[in-house]
Amino acid sequence: MNSLKCYCLIIISCLLISKHAAAIDSIEFSMGQMTFESLLSQPQNKNSFPKPKNELLEQLKLNQLSVIMDLTFKPVKFKIDLSKLKLPKPYKAIRSLNFTCQKFVFDLNNFECHRGKLFFNGLFEQKGTAADLSFVYNSENDILSLSVQNINLGHGSLSLNFNRVKNKWQSNFNLKNLEYKFLSGYIKSYFYQEKMNDFIAMLESAGGILSLTGRSGGILALSDTDKGKMNTLQLKGKVEHVHYQYGENLAEELKFNFDLSLNSISHNVQKIALVIDSLGGEVLQDDTYVAFNGNERLRTNFNLKQKNIIDISQLTLNSKGIFLFETQGQIAINNKLKIHHIDSKINVSNLSLFNKTYLANILSGTDYEALILEGELNAYFSSNLEQKKNTYKIDAHFKDFSLALNNQISLIDLNGSVFWNNDNQIKETIEPSQLSWQELTLNELPLGHSKFQFILHNDYLKLLKETDIPIFDGALHINSLEVSHLFSTQLYESQDPKSNKFKSETPDNSGINSLTLTIDGMIKPVSLALLSQHFEWPLLDGTLSAVIPSTTYNEKYLRIGGAMMLQVFDGTIIIKDLKVEEPLQDYAQLFANIDLINLNLKSLTNTYNFGEINGRVEGKLNALELDAWEPVAFDAYIRTPENDNSSHRISQRAIDNLSSLGGASGLLSRSFLSFFETFRYDKIGLSCRLKNNICHMSGVEAKGNSYYIVKGGGIPRIDVMGFQRKVNWGVLTSRLKAIQLANEAVIE
Repeated sequence: MNSLKCYCLIIISCLLISKHAAAIDSIEFSMGQMTFESLLSQPQNKNSFPKPKNELLEQLKLNQLSVIMDLTFKPVKFKIDLSKLKLPKPYKAIRSLNFTCQKFVFDLNNFECHRGKLFFNGLFEQKGTAADLSFVYNSENDILSLSVQNINLGHGSLSLNFNRVKNKWQSNFNLKNLEYKFLSGYIKSYFYQEKMNDFIAMLESAGGILSLTGRSGGILALSDTDKGKMNTLQLKGKVEHVHYQYGENLAEELKFNFDLSLNSISHNVQKIALVIDSLGGEVLQDDTYVAFNGNERLRTNFNLKQKNIIDISQLTLNSKGIFLFETQGQIAINNKLKIHHIDSKINVSNLSLFNKTYLANILSGTDYEALILEGELNAYFSSNLEQKKNTYKIDAHFKDFSLALNNQISLIDLNGSVFWNNDNQIKETIEPSQLSWQELTLNELPLGHSKFQFILHNDYLKLLKETDIPIFDGALHINSLEVSHLFSTQLYESQDPKSNKFKSETPDNSGINSLTLTIDGMIKPVSLALLSQHFEWPLLDGTLSAVIPSTTYNEKYLRIGGAMMLQVFDGTIIIKDLKVEEPLQDYAQLFANIDLINLNLKSLTNTYNFGEINGRVEGKLNALELDAWEPVAFDAYIRTPENDNSSHRISQRAIDNLSSLGGASGLLSRSFLSFFETFRYDKIGLSCRLKNNICHMSGVEAKGNSYYIVKGGGIPRIDVMGFQRKVNWGVLTSRLKAIQLANEAVIE
């Protein structure tokens, strides 16, 4: 810089000499070529503050510089002409620079220019740029003032005022309607990396207009004592008509106002505050669509430290009357985002508006686009990933929360709180969660008002109190319920609510660590008439009740720890050894043994439109095996119990239907017995042993090559015989379907 000072001193000396030499009409100084690299490479004093490396100045190159001062005018006119100033890419070379000062004042200490005019080609664009430029320099007090007004940038303009007193400086600037195209090359150059090709593609398609006012100031680092002293920047403005597109991601007519403040607290800490509001426009990003309504507001205060560490003291995003999001913490940004610790909370005060304004657009085109939400939600989230703690905590509070999604689910007035964390070092008792709803409908099954208390820790949930879930006039009573592996495949830590101590547990699932539910309870009597009427089934008689022993379910299997007992058709059905492999798949396999005890035939046959039969039956369905939910094997029978004292009568239609199953059809209608509506019988029964898709059939007694399905009793007497011992399973099921749908059978 010593050489540069020499050049300036030569010019000033010439000017001072000319002031006292009246015979001189003008002074001209010219230079063929000069590079700044040589100026910057001057040897440094070992005690001086190191000069910073500046790649821009190192590449600057002047061609044909001339300085002319015309002394024939009062005040003196001053003119600078520059043929070319070469600049590094992406800046365009400055050509034909012309600066004329209409009022030039100078003396021993002052160097002033007023009403200056500047014109040049290049820098931002090829066409000419004009501006008003004035300056004042006082060497005695080391004061510099510079004013550049109305630099035209396309349809926009820039004005700048700069003042420096020794090493203290400040500036004010005003930018109006700057189009993105003037900045695009420099922005792309700054972000250019091979791994950012997609981002650069977006920049190439982008557009927009920027307007702002700002001021900045600080202390120039001229010595070691000045290093790290505060510098400030404040900007306030707006961005309009922003758009971009790359791939399927795009934005249209984005706009927002902003207020930015930047303070350099030290050489390695930057304090930044930003406010963005009045958001508008539309964004489609990774199949997520958001339309801003102008009420959104973002406010953040953070410190940017070395190693790209960001300390967030405040970050809030809100939409008036809809939601408020707040967070603070510390994150690091290197090749990827890494959270050190963070505390966040969100309050959605109007879920209905939140859904209509934001979620509806985001979920459009998905299975959840018909989602309806109402009520209020408050949630708190914290995480601590420092020193490999990896701890998280979530508190969620629901107030009159309701949702609906087609006919799949409907929830009305959910209230309560959920507390969860994964801190295995916690000493105090886990805070219990509590939820209640007014009504829940799952796949059109209505469940009444219910209340739950439970603990939720790591990936483990346990019900703390027994509870009832009303179903029509009955209820599902839950004695105990546990869910493990909610979120991960790792071993979990659970808490024994009695001892308040944690213990490691793994379910007995052959090493499969997937979400597993274990439940124990019972079904209190539910009217089958109400159930069938609601689902538009054939009218069922009686009630449904059941004992549900310890039952375990996950994506790999369903197993019942004991026997499940159902009270139905005025009798009892006991399901034993039930297990289902791959229950969520189409190729699921089911295994079970089932006992039928004293079922009421009248209730059973009326339900399935088979034709009325009075009496009781018992039966077994042993070694039942379903593959892809289709029967592939079983050994089953149904028959009249021994010593059954109930009334035994059978209708004509039931006789015909049973005959068709046995291999005959329409026999009753071709005899005089067709005049009787019902008949007495002694016993009834039918069996089938299914193997290799063949049903090996028999009845209550054998008779030659045939067998009794119904053995008559009394007068008139009628027997229903079976004549086919082996029947294809597909043929038999088609006969049953025909009986149910058409009340008649066609048996070959």
